[in-house]
Amino acid sequence: MGRRKSTPLTAPTTLPQAIEKVERYLALDHSIAQAKADADLSIAAIQATRDEVVAPFQAEVDDIFLQLRAWWAVAGPEMAKDNKSIKLAGATLGLRMTPGKLKNPKGIRKDADAVPLIEAIVADFPGAKALLRFTTEMDKKAIVKVLGIDEKAIVALLGKATAVGPVVERVIQAGFTVSQGDEFFIDRAAPKEPAPEFVDAPTPAIAEARS
Repeated sequence: MGRRKSTPLTAPTTLPQAIEKVERYLALDHSIAQAKADADLSIAAIQATRDEVVAPFQAEVDDIFLQLRAWWAVAGPEMAKDNKSIKLAGATLGLRMTPGKLKNPKGIRKDADAVPLIEAIVADFPGAKALLRFTTEMDKKAIVKVLGIDEKAIVALLGKATAVGPVVERVIQAGFTVSQGDEFFIDRAAPKEPAPEFVDAPTPAIAEARS
């Protein structure tokens, strides 16, 4: 199958043509936004209906599960014999091994407090680095802000306790730069505010008495 040729670009050549294109663009942009909003409302309504229909079924399923689990605790061992599960009425039910779940050393509740123990192992055995998961990545928007000229924004980002100058200098020395240029855009213009009306204030009674 051959490649489809792209539709040739027909740019306006006069101001009236440009105005017509702008108006058409805004009309289409409004239709797109409206279609998305309508779709979101429809999806939300469908999900609400789904949840309403599913809720009683889910409640009954959970209740039956608990009933059968209690029944299995009494009748299961005799019915399964040397097995952990049986086939019954088109289902397989019984006991099965759960996936392994890591337990931290005794006295350590938070995972963050256990990380140094694994880091010490990796320090002695670099091949064990697979025991740690690294998710560090650059925050490009933050770096662009640091390379900007708004010092207040940089201080707000890094905090007053951080020396802003040295951080910016290190980022620049590392070779980071900001690429920026003009791009064409079309936005819906904000409606014009009506011009303020000036009304002559009445002369105060005191001023009239003095005159």
